[in-house]
Amino acid sequence: MTMNNKFFTIALIAVMVFTSTSCKKLLNIDPPSNERPSSVVFGSSETAMAALSGAYSGMTQSQTYSLNLTLINALAADEMVSLSGATRYNVLQNNTYEAQTSSLISDIWADSYTSIYQFNSIIAGLNNNTVVPQTLAKQITGEALAMRAYCYMQLANLFGDVPLVLSTDITETALLPKTPFAAVYAQIILDLRAAKANLAEAYVTNGLSGSRLQVNKSAASALLAKAYLQVGNWQNAVTNASEVIDRTDLYTLLPGNQLGNVFLVNSREAILQLGSALSATSGYTNEGQEFVSSPSSFSVRFSLTPALLRAFEPGDLRRTAWIKEVTLNGVTAQQPFKYQNYNFDSATQSTRTEAPTVLRLAEMYLLRAEANVALGNNANAIADLNTIRLRAGISPLPAGSDLADAVVKERRIEFFCERGDRWLSLRRSRTIDAVMALAKPGTWRSFAQLYPIPQTAIDANPNLTQNQGYR
Repeated sequence: MTMNNKFFTIALIAVMVFTSTSCKKLLNIDPPSNERPSSVVFGSSETAMAALSGAYSGMTQSQTYSLNLTLINALAADEMVSLSGATRYNVLQNNTYEAQTSSLISDIWADSYTSIYQFNSIIAGLNNNTVVPQTLAKQITGEALAMRAYCYMQLANLFGDVPLVLSTDITETALLPKTPFAAVYAQIILDLRAAKANLAEAYVTNGLSGSRLQVNKSAASALLAKAYLQVGNWQNAVTNASEVIDRTDLYTLLPGNQLGNVFLVNSREAILQLGSALSATSGYTNEGQEFVSSPSSFSVRFSLTPALLRAFEPGDLRRTAWIKEVTLNGVTAQQPFKYQNYNFDSATQSTRTEAPTVLRLAEMYLLRAEANVALGNNANAIADLNTIRLRAGISPLPAGSDLADAVVKERRIEFFCERGDRWLSLRRSRTIDAVMALAKPGTWRSFAQLYPIPQTAIDANPNLTQNQGYR
């Protein structure tokens, strides 16, 4: 057996081990009989690296992290509507989801805690490990800490207070109550600071992943910038975003005539991408498969909202590059076209190799602008906003613009249908009630800005309480 084949075999075992161990760990179910103890999984450098690849793969293969963070939040916000009439989509776009019936929201909870368990296993398995070389152990631990933090960011941002699980010991985790949002974010920041200290500047490959498909120091800085922005630590948000922007050896904003290439594998704008949930060489994504109609499609399933389309200024290159108009059977839709490939054949024909992009450089500019507005550093904020606007082919901000509104609007255009950015921006700016009451006057309820805790989780854990407003 060659070294590569041996490594892939070990990685496959790691994926099978990890995926057999789900959020059921939180529900007081005994560990499966095929679960490997950490001393076996981390008995060599090779198995430790394979375990990390297994954890990344488990996250990437979940519907939540390959598609639904975008789909659910785009429907819940004012970005996209379903044209299919399916109930599971209608409750999202009408914000009438409930704990008992919203399976897509429940999957966010389940998939996130599954990944948290996997990363917890790596962190525990490498703690005081004397077999794996220290440099490698620090790198892998740093990646696991950063990805655990990323999962908790999704949970806290979407559900509010959530159980903070930092152990794989079921006797400690099964009946945990909610941890306050602020304490969850304190742990997120603690994890990311530790990760940043451990991670290499360069992207590290362990045999299964290519460039930008694993966390490096800059990715940890970008996540820290997002975390500090969320808790209102504006100066640290600016500092960490600037660290990423200043790494011009790694990152560059693509010019306006190359906006269609932003989401390609190893794009110079990408800070962190995930491997394809479909296969390592598929070249297309679940988002492209879901949102982009193929020539054989019988109908269009989703369309961007008229309000979003009106928000684009005349001549905005993003409108042309990232939106596709399609008419099928008399129905016209405006489809998200950031990921253009919808299957393997389309990827082959286009010669594009796309990858789900979690973090990209444009966000660091707009994040830094938002923090600088809060700090009163208006000139710096305007400079960053104009960097993004000029790249899009539109004029600088008019004099006297409301900068807080300008940031929200620019994020709306730049990051539409990207992992819930619009939904979270509205919550963070505290404009969600005003915006959503206007967008959905018949159905919007303020408490719906936090999703309901899944009923299955509450049934399994009597210490969990439902979010306010839900039955």
